[in-house]
Amino acid sequence: MKLLRKKKLDLLKIALLMAWVLLVLYPNPGKLAASVYRLKNPPVAPYRVTELALPLQGLTPGEIQEFVYANIPYRYDWEVYNMPWYFPTLDEALYSEYGDCKARFLLFASLLEEMEIPYRKNISLTHIWVDYEGKPENRLENIGETLIIVDENGRVRLSVPRADLVRSSRSLREGFWETMPLDKKWMLLAGFPAVFGIFHLRQQHISKPPIKLSKD
Repeated sequence: MKLLRKKKLDLLKIALLMAWVLLVLYPNPGKLAASVYRLKNPPVAPYRVTELALPLQGLTPGEIQEFVYANIPYRYDWEVYNMPWYFPTLDEALYSEYGDCKARFLLFASLLEEMEIPYRKNISLTHIWVDYEGKPENRLENIGETLIIVDENGRVRLSVPRADLVRSSRSLREGFWETMPLDKKWMLLAGFPAVFGIFHLRQQHISKPPIKLSKD
């Protein structure tokens, strides 16, 4: 009976800690839900980049990619949206003028669709990018890193990645922890002693023997 109660308390601790982490990282959980949905269904919007595409006519996909990277300098989501991971809309990416691979993907893919240039969506453990015919591979964007490929017809193909785990872990640490605002770090870490402290005090209260009143 005691073992069962301990397991329940442990599960409750984990649930409270997870709720605290979610609350600190995503005060509006809807942003996380929207990001997950957009990862599967990126809001590519070619109609929003018609004017941008006009001076790019006749350029190669590689040259268009250079234009995209120049117009959306790289910034982590913490720095742009005050969240550890967020998949923006194209309008948000253009308004912010900064972003990571997700924002760059949206603008690049939207331009290619507007210019009727076929491309593929590639996703790795830490990255999303536009792949096109003749694109040179690099250490971040290559078939070995790829987990999911979505071709120009929407067909999905899964691949077993041979990712550089050292690079991937370093990328996650930089994007999720090192760029996290200091106040968020303090709030996040404060939840752990708070939750364990509450349960410790409760256990002390339960285990304390009742006071017996003496009879005169």
